[in-house]
Amino acid sequence: MTSRALALLGTFDVEHSVQTLSAMARRAGLPVATAHRFAGDLVAWGGLEKVPGGYRVGQRIWRLGLLAPARQNIAEVAAPFMQDVLFVTHNVVNLFILDGTDVLLVERMSGTGAGQPFRRVGARLPLHASAAGKIMLAYGAKELLTSAAQRLDPHTPRTITNPTVLAAEVERVRTNRYATTEEEAGPDNYGLAVPVFLPNNQLVAALGIVTRGRPAPVGTVVPVLNIAARGIARRLGVEHLPQ
Repeated sequence: MTSRALALLGTFDVEHSVQTLSAMARRAGLPVATAHRFAGDLVAWGGLEKVPGGYRVGQRIWRLGLLAPARQNIAEVAAPFMQDVLFVTHNVVNLFILDGTDVLLVERMSGTGAGQPFRRVGARLPLHASAAGKIMLAYGAKELLTSAAQRLDPHTPRTITNPTVLAAEVERVRTNRYATTEEEAGPDNYGLAVPVFLPNNQLVAALGIVTRGRPAPVGTVVPVLNIAARGIARRLGVEHLPQ
């Protein structure tokens, strides 16, 4: 029974923040009557809320999410350094961590002069089509690249879909120590990211910015990102946050 309730909750993501009961049932692989019964239980518990158009995730789930280490530790530690990057570059600043075979956006900084953010906190991006994902492929476990090379779905005409091209791109990231994307995850979406390493050289996150219209100037932005990444790593190392 618990697995069915969790299956319903698992149908929600950034692209499906409000869903009808039939959509939830279909995505969870449950009969509508079963989904209705469990949705009612979740509403009573506070895990779901009824809104015009269907259901959305409830406040109780949101409060629990704030307790997750990724949000409570890395995001909170990184926030002041991300503010510095925003102040200097005037670009939207993102912090990603590895989440399975994707990267997860755990913190974002934006301002009135930085333009409209491309993604919301909680969004997931594929490794091969995002600057943060390429950082994970370059400095993460070797199995990541093998797995990613088997799932090169095109998101735009500029997405890398050839395993050989992806391997060469990852090697460039290792050489340059930063990653870029040019309209690979979405139109008019240019990304730039650097790794965040703990003092023991363990990769814990990718810090980056996104721009519209044209890529960010690497020569001026990468040093700013690296300074912030080292500051985040220093704080993480001092505070001995859980891995």
